Amino acid sequence: MKFLSEFALLNLGNLICTLGLSLIAPFYPTYALKFDVKGSLLGLIFGINPIGGMLSSLIVGKILNNKNQTTLLSLGMLIQSIGLFCFPLLTLTNDRTMFITISLLGRFISGFGASAFLTPLYAAIPQKYPESVDQKMAIAEFFSSFGYLCGPVIGSLLYTLGGFSFPFILFASCSVIIAIILKLNINNNAQKTIVENSEPIINPEYDINYQSESILQNEQLESSIGYTQLIKLFPVVSSLLVMLAVCMTFTFFSPISSLYFEEQFGVPPENVGYYMAAAPLAYSIGAIIISKITFNKQRAILSGMVLVTIAQFFMGPDPLMNIDPQIYITVSAQFIFGLFSAAPYILILPYITQNLEKKFKKSDHEKCISLASGLFNAVISAGECLGPIFSGTLSEFFSYQRACSFLGLYLVATTLFFFPNLFLSKKKSKKSQVKAYEEYL
Repeated sequence: MKFLSEFALLNLGNLICTLGLSLIAPFYPTYALKFDVKGSLLGLIFGINPIGGMLSSLIVGKILNNKNQTTLLSLGMLIQSIGLFCFPLLTLTNDRTMFITISLLGRFISGFGASAFLTPLYAAIPQKYPESVDQKMAIAEFFSSFGYLCGPVIGSLLYTLGGFSFPFILFASCSVIIAIILKLNINNNAQKTIVENSEPIINPEYDINYQSESILQNEQLESSIGYTQLIKLFPVVSSLLVMLAVCMTFTFFSPISSLYFEEQFGVPPENVGYYMAAAPLAYSIGAIIISKITFNKQRAILSGMVLVTIAQFFMGPDPLMNIDPQIYITVSAQFIFGLFSAAPYILILPYITQNLEKKFKKSDHEKCISLASGLFNAVISAGECLGPIFSGTLSEFFSYQRACSFLGLYLVATTLFFFPNLFLSKKKSKKSQVKAYEEYL
């Protein structure tokens, strides 16, 4: 008896990945102080995780196909478990260099494994569920945001119950179990599908359809589509730049907003996390809303970016706006940012694949989706890496309010760069209507 559908298993793996990546936040920095690991070095340890993810996404997107999809999903979970298993080893050493090396290695491997799982996951959604891509993407993003939102809370709880090693051992073990279940469950489903849809064996020498199909398969194998061809397309590059901007902005506040709440509003450190949860909580709500409603993708992305940009300017707000900083203004801006950032986060990949399917022939669609998923996850990882770096750099020269304004201007530029997609879609729509009318005549 099958207790979970394939999509439910994929989202369970998604949840385990994001929880495993985020549970480290509340207790690792305190433990690392014993080895004098702090400041920029601590930021490097946290920032190397998305670097591993970016590398993994590009590699997996290049080699991904329907035959190795399940293998890569399971392999990604297993690799992440290896990264998590590195951290209990930290309790066995008193050497600072060894502590830093193992920490960097563990975070890099964890990020590499998580993206090795997430890249085929996002590629599987448009392939397996073409009629409900937006809804399935929204559900997947909900589990991702829920994992990042609850990871620190669960990490603190498990640390209290079992000490430093317990959270890593538990989630590493869960990753191994999910990897095995995914491999067995999806393979069994695939075998059943083959048996149910099996047809009589046909002699290829006398069957013209078979020969045509073989020629089509050979053309697909000889296809030279790569990342270069994709990023030359304006809808693709403009969408990826939007995704980069949103990811950078989302992670920009992690290192410095807590200090702002403490210094500006007198919020004690133990309560800062509740205020910082406004954005991811709102994002989860936005993901649920998008899963229930059908949107025009480019309009929804542009509308979301406009509202995200406006919210960004009120994060401080800047002294030039002549508005006194108030905690309810900052938290409201973070909530609005999280709520409307769900639109670009969830709709960018379906919008890219939709354009690629129009641009390339049908035999290349599988490859296009795989490459698009690789680029999508690589850009997310790049944004997660660059956000904290820019945050720390700007905080050395400017106030929190002014840094928010600079980031707002960056969002303005990115939104304007995406704007022509509205006219491109209208132009393509008119061409398709004319073509359909001519075929009708």
